[in-house]
Amino acid sequence: MSSDGKVIWKKGDEIMPDKAKYVVDAARGELLLKTLQLPEEIVNTIRYNADKSAQSVNDYVSHIVVERLISAS
Repeated sequence: MSSDGKVIWKKGDEIMPDKAKYVVDAARGELLLKTLQLPEEIVNTIRYNADKSAQSVNDYVSHIVVERLISAS
């Protein structure tokens, strides 16, 4: 962590904040899938659709949840 609170991912001397964001997003997605305890075939479908849409699993599932909450209200 740098002094300004931003996460820094370094490769040699090269600072790679995008890589750090990718790693954090991937970890959140994995945690979300474990928390939901979905059957493997549904997890695989979510991963496939997230990749196809070029989104992280976390963003993809969050989008589905928001859409369902909006339609239920």
